[in-house]
Amino acid sequence: MRPWLLLDVDGPLNPYAAPWFRERIPSEGYRFHALTPRSGHTYRVALNPEHGRRLRLLARLCDLAWATTWQDDANRLIAPLIGLPGDLPVVPLALPTAPFPAWGWKTEQVAEWVGARPFVWLDDEITAQTRDWLETAPRLGPHLDRYVPPEVGLTDADFDAVEAFARPG
Repeated sequence: MRPWLLLDVDGPLNPYAAPWFRERIPSEGYRFHALTPRSGHTYRVALNPEHGRRLRLLARLCDLAWATTWQDDANRLIAPLIGLPGDLPVVPLALPTAPFPAWGWKTEQVAEWVGARPFVWLDDEITAQTRDWLETAPRLGPHLDRYVPPEVGLTDADFDAVEAFARPG
């Protein structure tokens, strides 16, 4: 069974904590965009179209899906800017209520959505508690939960790890 590749926007694709982001000088390959999701608030987002190309290559091995607070706005606003299809599945994430569980507010929702299907999850909110919770979750399939630092964003090592996990055999 093909694994899901679950994508968060802020952190992995949009390295909002990078020093260059704060300085408003995009790093090589990145472009700034002013995006307005349905919430009506406009956000400054830095995206790298090369990530879209690399993700399209991984789509030969994985089924791409969004796991982000951008929800369907990721298909409408993010996907066209990096060259992804505009109809990717979206993990329905209910926004958290305080206090957040130690293992992260998305974790149980992601696990419920993927079920027993293998998955890779790229997110900047993955912690040791997230990994511990996923390891003990009943009926959860094989998975790779990969922390992507929001001050760096996706790197070659992240793409290589996804490919190694998803490659058959």
